[in-house]
Amino acid sequence: MRLLTCHRQKSATLPFRQRHRSDTASVSITRSTGIDLNPFRIGGIHQVPRHHRQTKGKSPVPAILHFLVAAAITSAASGASSSANTTPVVIPFEQDKDHRIYVRGSVNRSEPLRFLVDTGADGLAISRAIVPKASVVIDDRTENTGSDGVTTMDYSTRNDVEIGGLHTRMGAVVVDYRNRPFDAVLGWKFFEGKVVEIDYDRQQLLVHRSLPDVTGYTRANVRWIDNTPAIEVTLGNGDAVVKPWLALDTGSNGSIDLSYAYSSRHGLMEVFTQKVGTSRSTGSAGNVIRAVDVRVPSASIEGLTIVNSAASFPIDDDASTGDGTIGAGILRQFNMLLDMKTGEVYLRRNQYVGVEPGRK
Repeated sequence: MRLLTCHRQKSATLPFRQRHRSDTASVSITRSTGIDLNPFRIGGIHQVPRHHRQTKGKSPVPAILHFLVAAAITSAASGASSSANTTPVVIPFEQDKDHRIYVRGSVNRSEPLRFLVDTGADGLAISRAIVPKASVVIDDRTENTGSDGVTTMDYSTRNDVEIGGLHTRMGAVVVDYRNRPFDAVLGWKFFEGKVVEIDYDRQQLLVHRSLPDVTGYTRANVRWIDNTPAIEVTLGNGDAVVKPWLALDTGSNGSIDLSYAYSSRHGLMEVFTQKVGTSRSTGSAGNVIRAVDVRVPSASIEGLTIVNSAASFPIDDDASTGDGTIGAGILRQFNMLLDMKTGEVYLRRNQYVGVEPGRK
């Protein structure tokens, strides 16, 4: 299980602000790292054979009439089914100054709770403060690998989660979230088998049964690492170019956070030298990790330019095995389609480029 909660404070040459990385609960037990996307890793992918049924005996209806009636019924049913399949579930969301996505929902038919939608997590994490009012039963313990170490945490194996009329049974890790603007963190498995459209322009999540029209979108290069999607991002400074695979993390209000291992391996402190500040982060294990924040002259995703790009490099070893994360500070520049059937990710430029949420 992974829980990547990280609280970051920035200082030095930039105005002070706090950065929270929710890096939250990944509830998978089996983990694979660095594997190219295999759509069959995501549950619910099956080839369904067509079954042809033969009926013995004669129908009292003339054959041609029987065929026409059956065709009409099939057509009507198909039309109704098609209409239902093409109408997405619309879930409005709030976007605070931290750029992250918040929706309303419930756990075990509780009063309305505020969920942080986190594509960088696959499971559910709930604040210990809501355990009594959400009737959460803690009946297990789980080992969690966070951004700063390994901890053992309380776990609840069975909970009914409702968001926008959608219901899913999920296990939940219990976290001592304090002074955070949410009650729970919702990972991508809530939407498993569906396609999630994140529309920042209209501040809506649209949950589709199948992939809608992708005209105008760019398909990102994707790998699934530690059971979460990572996209290939190009970072450059003159002739120096690197292409890390960054976890798609709407639960982080940061921009680009590169891991200690990746930045050290590629000598990025010597490549990106325009320092703009420093920061300190604390993960779920409580360890403090220092980082340097720098400007990145050029950054893009499959030819889509990232505006005002910056990156953070840890000074201290963060024990991460991945390349890093790309957070909501960058992702909000694009509307997205996340296909939880095939694992594909599509991006399209939106109106938020260079605009703070409160000023739009």
